[in-house]
Amino acid sequence: MKQKLLLFLSLLFSNYQLNAQNKTQTYAWDNEKYPRERLIDMDRMIVDVSFNPQEGIVFGQVSHYFKPLRERIDSVFFDAPGITIKSVFVNGNPTDFKTNNEGVSIYPTKPLVWDTYDSIRIVYQAQPKKGIYFIGWNDKNNISRKQIWTQGQGVDNRYWIPMWDDVNDKMLTETVVRIDKKYNVLSNGTKVREFLNKDGTKTWHYRMNRPHAGYLIMLGIGEYKIKETKSKSGVPIRLYYYPDQEDRVDYTYKHTVDIMNFFEEEIGVPFPWESYSQIPVQDFMYGAMENTTATLFGDFFCADKRSYRDRNYVGVDAHEMAHQWFGDMVTARCEPHHWLQESFATHYNMMAEGVIFGTDHFDWARRNAQNSALEADSKDLYPVASSKAGSARYYPKGAIVLNMLKYVVGTKTFNRAIKYYLLKHAYKNVDSNDLLVAFEEATGYSLGWFWEEWLYKAGEPEYKVNFFNAVNNAKQAEHHFIVEQTQDINDYTGLFKMPVVFEIYYTDGTKQSKTIWIENTIHDVVIPNSDNKIVDYVLFDPNAEIAKKIYFHKSNEMLLSQATKARNMIDRYDAWVQLRAADISLKRNALIESFNKEKHYSIRTEILNQLLYDSSLESKKIVKSVFYCDDTDLKKGLIQSMAIIPIEFKPDYEKLLQDSSYDIIALSLEKLCTQFADHASEYLEKTKGIIGVRNRNVELKWLEMNLSLKGNQQMFNTLVAYTSNSYEFQTRIAAMNVLKKFNYFDVNLMDNCFDAIFNPNTRLSGPAGDILRYYRAQFNFRDLINNKIAELRNNPYQDEIINKHFK
Repeated sequence: MKQKLLLFLSLLFSNYQLNAQNKTQTYAWDNEKYPRERLIDMDRMIVDVSFNPQEGIVFGQVSHYFKPLRERIDSVFFDAPGITIKSVFVNGNPTDFKTNNEGVSIYPTKPLVWDTYDSIRIVYQAQPKKGIYFIGWNDKNNISRKQIWTQGQGVDNRYWIPMWDDVNDKMLTETVVRIDKKYNVLSNGTKVREFLNKDGTKTWHYRMNRPHAGYLIMLGIGEYKIKETKSKSGVPIRLYYYPDQEDRVDYTYKHTVDIMNFFEEEIGVPFPWESYSQIPVQDFMYGAMENTTATLFGDFFCADKRSYRDRNYVGVDAHEMAHQWFGDMVTARCEPHHWLQESFATHYNMMAEGVIFGTDHFDWARRNAQNSALEADSKDLYPVASSKAGSARYYPKGAIVLNMLKYVVGTKTFNRAIKYYLLKHAYKNVDSNDLLVAFEEATGYSLGWFWEEWLYKAGEPEYKVNFFNAVNNAKQAEHHFIVEQTQDINDYTGLFKMPVVFEIYYTDGTKQSKTIWIENTIHDVVIPNSDNKIVDYVLFDPNAEIAKKIYFHKSNEMLLSQATKARNMIDRYDAWVQLRAADISLKRNALIESFNKEKHYSIRTEILNQLLYDSSLESKKIVKSVFYCDDTDLKKGLIQSMAIIPIEFKPDYEKLLQDSSYDIIALSLEKLCTQFADHASEYLEKTKGIIGVRNRNVELKWLEMNLSLKGNQQMFNTLVAYTSNSYEFQTRIAAMNVLKKFNYFDVNLMDNCFDAIFNPNTRLSGPAGDILRYYRAQFNFRDLINNKIAELRNNPYQDEIINKHFK
């Protein structure tokens, strides 16, 4: 019996040890977890191209210089989908090759081996639909700008250059371009030379002196002028602009030099390239692209003094510049680590905007980022470090994760580790663990838990907080915060461990602050109140440093104190949000006092919305003052909140038709014409001839309101013309949508919409397809559109696009 008992205890202990040893962690599987396998190590690539822009053809040759990574290589593959390969030379000798839908396989006459330096030269021709874009060359009206520009990210440079097109190899690059002499050419690196050719073309030659990834190779070609300046450290900065938009240069690039100066100081690493240029282009499908030394951005960001109020380039300018360190200098080895690029760029662009526009602006950006993260995680549970993370996690969530990391370790420690990380991995590939190791090596911090919670796992903490006062057994007064983590615990989201600040503010003006690591399901945080002070208000995680959901009920009295006295704007804002349901008589005076004290539009808009329909004279004065203030965002908030224009504010509203903001003019014109139709002709006369900047927003709204009254065929013709490829994509979409409101359709509109669905810019092709499907659903237009579909089915590319839009 004794032996059986010992055996049982032994088995029980062994089973306990086995279970302890077999503790597991679960992660979402990622098909792109590992980098692409490669046979050669690229050293240098020289691209030499010319064009037939009207046909969208690239004539080129590319020379690759590399070292074999395998003992013996019988074939080398380069990405080149759809490219016609004319000839291939290995180490100067012609050789065999085969092409398929993905690229070209090259067969050297003798195997390539270790410890050699080899070259492959490819002569080719391409008519790509991706990677390189020919803008305006087929505009029959000759209105559009004529440009050629490229967009390599993610893996689209392969469509116009036979190359190793992946992030996990870096190389020195040179670009040689021949184009009509009237056009300016920008590419990566330093311009080596520029000279005229006998045929009226000009040759441009650029060269990089540091290696970078292939997706960052760029071309920007068009008619431009250049403003030259320098950073404080002497980095040459070249700012490209359209010759007819000289009035937009200073406002478009208003803070470019300031941003570079700030980044060099904040990051602690000098700008990592020989120079920096920026160039606007028409019909760009994103906001901008951080090509090495040469950012390319959508010309919809170009702003003069007036349009700067509605939309500026500052945040995007900072974001792309930050990429020159994070993404270009150090590049993610494969897609799950893409956050190392976008999250850092977003974090630093938020910081730069905070320096330029103030702390409240930075904190509001953090709040918006947190909201985006929470929304993304309500849909699925992918982590930040995942190829499936999506934009909301790569950009805003990753940015606030970095801000939380800074909150945990401190700003100086964070900056020291980041500098170490950049210098250690300069001009190399990195992954998420490299950053973790950099923090350990530079600062001694062991932050694996943070990586697990915020990068490798999904979700955010959800805290339920309860505050009360009590007397302990020793009859001493004390405060209690009961904190529960209530998020769903599953394979992908666990309990979170974070240092949380608890603050108690007393009616005598003093406060207590305590930082506690919250990591369990429930915590009872006890703070002594030895002097029996009266609590005014309390804060859990002041300034909302932690991304989270929180449920914390407070009395209206406590919230009013927080709304009017808290140090941070976000804490004051949150209190006002929680007071939305409170009776206006309780909060009116505090709202008015706060509105006059606050500076940022976000909290002022929240206060305004709570005063908007209050009948008191004091509240009406506040509302009236907004019509005449200089805060464009606050005025937009008023217009959007005021569903019906009270008759007493009609004269004030009418003043907005002469506002300095184009957006406000367009919004006001629509509301006034809709609600006071008998005065619409007067409003239209006041706004006649105002175009606006982005997408001709005021002019198109003017046409729409005119057509709502009476209008004429000429106005419809004008709108149809704006849907053509003579105009940039935002104007085209806006004009299509106005015509849709009136169910107007003709052959020219149909042709323009079909032209648009073949445009590679999905921000144009997608809406254009929606418009065509809307009309095709109507009997009167169905045959006309179906006949056009049949006419256009004449090649595989067009068939693919048509099948995508018309199933």
